[in-house]
Amino acid sequence: MIRGIHVLILGAIALAGVAVRATEVYTSRYQTLPVQDWVESRPPLAESTRLPAAADLARGLSRAMPLLVIRNDAFPHLPAFSPPSSVQRTMGGVRDAARIEMGSPGNYLAGQVPITARLDVIVFNRVERAAAWSELMRRAMDVRDPESALPHVRMTGPDDPFMVWLPVPHWDGGIVNVAGYRGPVGYELEVRFLHASDADAAQLADVSARAETLARQAATDWTDWLDGQLAA
Repeated sequence: MIRGIHVLILGAIALAGVAVRATEVYTSRYQTLPVQDWVESRPPLAESTRLPAAADLARGLSRAMPLLVIRNDAFPHLPAFSPPSSVQRTMGGVRDAARIEMGSPGNYLAGQVPITARLDVIVFNRVERAAAWSELMRRAMDVRDPESALPHVRMTGPDDPFMVWLPVPHWDGGIVNVAGYRGPVGYELEVRFLHASDADAAQLADVSARAETLARQAATDWTDWLDGQLAA
């Protein structure tokens, strides 16, 4: 005999299934979670209105790396996770975003610049969005670089102020990626040291160590400067 409790249980299962399916459809259509959109609809609606433009924040990298010159000034950047990334997602809640490219001074052919640095700055409307982007970046980079598809190894733990990755040693060297967020600002810094194509394991390890040292110092100096912008 079917009792009232059985009907309630079946009804609860059916409603749970509808909720899960609705969340799947919502997420696939809007590339976000309904609960996150609900949170963002609560005051304050924006936490980045007083921040400078993303391009101006990106240009702050020249303060952290004064020995490099701007080779491609800040330009608009679309923050998205697309192939070859292991994570496929467009990012919502972005106020503006920019990318700047710097490198060693001098006249060099493309691909022959001794040291290059690239900084992506993404200004979100809310801190929650920046934190979510940082988590997606962690998940993607722990598998492979979303842009180069090189497999990476994370060199930092949960207590570090930012995340640092190096390519798997037998794939490449001299490349370091640093990512994190401060307030509503997400950022990714990539530093590359040019090396010989026939470099052996010891040489790759050496150039990677030098690139990591420079990237960590630059990220520390730039985020310290960013903290001042956030507090202004």
